[in-house]
Amino acid sequence: MMSCLDRIKVNLVTHEIFKNTTRLYLEMGKNPLYEQIFNDNIEYIKKDIANKNAEHFYKLFFASDFSLRENRYRSLLLDSSVANNRSEQLYKNIVEIFNRIHVADVEQFNLDLGEINDLFTLMFNGVLSKEQLKYRKFGKKKGMFLSETKSMREELEKYLIQINSIAKERSIEPIFLYLNFMVDFMNMQIFDMPYNESLAILIFYILMVENHYQAANYLSFFQKLNYYKIDYEDILNKIKIQSAQGLPDLMPLMSFLINIFNGIYFELEEISRNHQFDQNLEISKTDYVENTINKLPEVFSKEDIRVKHPSISESTINRTLKRLSDENIIRALGVGRNAKWVKIAKKQSKHKFEGQMNLDLGE
Repeated sequence: MMSCLDRIKVNLVTHEIFKNTTRLYLEMGKNPLYEQIFNDNIEYIKKDIANKNAEHFYKLFFASDFSLRENRYRSLLLDSSVANNRSEQLYKNIVEIFNRIHVADVEQFNLDLGEINDLFTLMFNGVLSKEQLKYRKFGKKKGMFLSETKSMREELEKYLIQINSIAKERSIEPIFLYLNFMVDFMNMQIFDMPYNESLAILIFYILMVENHYQAANYLSFFQKLNYYKIDYEDILNKIKIQSAQGLPDLMPLMSFLINIFNGIYFELEEISRNHQFDQNLEISKTDYVENTINKLPEVFSKEDIRVKHPSISESTINRTLKRLSDENIIRALGVGRNAKWVKIAKKQSKHKFEGQMNLDLGE
């Protein structure tokens, strides 16, 4: 079975990708600094990121098949909440997975058959049938009893030996190595269900977190990916077509993901400055939030404010929004957690003071 790994050592990396990868590793070198800056709020931040990742991961890969009311995304985060259907059970499973990635003190993820099987089982427990929870079989039957079908379990096991061997050599950058794994996993269609793609990118994400991509602890990767969903799907569809022809070009996907990682680190740098300023703030925090609102676009959301100030409490943000609304500076557009706010334009004065001030009144 042809795989991306078969050609990984002969792929030519473009100058642009090399430059952006170098920039990414320079940014990753600041990880200890960010750990120090956000240390006091790290538990809250990681929990928030786990929840955001779960929501946007679900919206990216499952919302079309497993519809979920918008208000349930938040209520299902409660430990006391109970899933009423398969959609809600799937979402709660995904929340549990991201909590294990970001919040829980668990062992490191190992790229082996047992870990992948456990991850797959946890994600779809109570959601898919027993038949769909099996490894896909391939091959042909030669008669009523004689069969030459094989299971993808054995193929995956052989593949994992190959990729882990390359990883031990340390001759390939982790991001490129595991990107090849992600595409191969999608193409192999390991499990007998239609969501192998979601499992592939989730494993890729976990492996990147394990390989020092620590910006994931402060900003949501899947929220950003969901924002660029159309671009991601376009690139992936081209790779699928190329894979069917035996020569997939992974460089556009490599460039796309590195740009997302770099963009997140760029945002993190700004947030860290705001966070340090928040910690040493002597003026009212509501005034500081107001100053941030003044710099936001005409239409904005609470999420825009939270991204800038992860350490400022929800009550402070709500208090500031209410005050500005009472002062007729902003107005709410809708209700609920996804409500937008719009700045109210100030009316122009009817008096032309500038012209009056320029009059030559003589002596």
